[in-house]
Amino acid sequence: MYYDDYRGRSRRGRRCRRSRGGGSCLGLLLRALFKLLLFILILAILAAVALYALPVNLMNVEPSGTELSLTDGLPGNRVNILLLGLDVLNDGKQRSDAIMVASVGYDGLKLTSLMRDVMVEIPGQGRHKLNSAHALGGPELTMRVINETFDLNITNYVAVDFRTLVDLVDALGGVDVEIEEKELDSLNKCAYYTYRSIIQLDPEKYAHYASSQPETRTGKLRLNGLFATGYTRIRYCDSDYVRTSRQRQVLAAMVARLRENCLNPLIYARLYRVLEQDVQTNLSLPEIISLGEKVLLSGKVETYRCPANEYLEDSGSAIEITDPTGNVRALHKFIYN
Repeated sequence: MYYDDYRGRSRRGRRCRRSRGGGSCLGLLLRALFKLLLFILILAILAAVALYALPVNLMNVEPSGTELSLTDGLPGNRVNILLLGLDVLNDGKQRSDAIMVASVGYDGLKLTSLMRDVMVEIPGQGRHKLNSAHALGGPELTMRVINETFDLNITNYVAVDFRTLVDLVDALGGVDVEIEEKELDSLNKCAYYTYRSIIQLDPEKYAHYASSQPETRTGKLRLNGLFATGYTRIRYCDSDYVRTSRQRQVLAAMVARLRENCLNPLIYARLYRVLEQDVQTNLSLPEIISLGEKVLLSGKVETYRCPANEYLEDSGSAIEITDPTGNVRALHKFIYN
């Protein structure tokens, strides 16, 4: 009898006691979990707000140990980021096939293509085409040359190669681009050349592209990473000037695609994986998040090409700036007004 009473009390003692409000252990656990998740969400929102509010002019600080020839007295309403699209590795060096300045502010994103064949003075190297600066001294020398040539204050850069651009576009699920009839043949050729480059780097990763078929449609198309990258390389059906326009179109399309999927956590996870593994940059993760928030929440994307037609002379093999002062004035008007 005593043993039975004791065993009964023991079993009852092991049962979950109900709270004064009558809730079970599971209910208490769920409420605690909900409070924890709510607390984490509040912290994440506060962090996001704080990063969004981070003034852009705080990023215009020259890193220690560098000589970037920053121009003083520029407006602080924007931060200029150098975007570099690198060609294939050649003798341990890469030229910048695409050179762009992304000007980020609270009221919008402005993209400026710098013509890669424009002749510039490279410190210690004499006069060369602008795209040679990266091969001669990497992104730091490229930023210095651009700052000295165009009176800018660039201190940060982001560099990608063909493979990385393919991965970034695929991480976004493709981009929407308007394709013209005259571009179809070049699009397919450039996509094929891109495939040949990336398949050698990682045959397993890009094996699915082996079954890709040539594009036959025109109009607004959803391009995957392979064809979007091929599109940025088209120039023989028109000119290098139009190619820079295509590069800006793809970048603007990537921004639009990200805005469409801004609440999709899988997109951010895929982008972070590419960013961590393959993107070269001197921006910190908080700075990248802060800039990303401003781009997502800002207004329209505006584009420009420098030098503009009225400030250049093209010999067919190189571009000379005929009016440096007027060219700088026009560029600054686009970026800061």
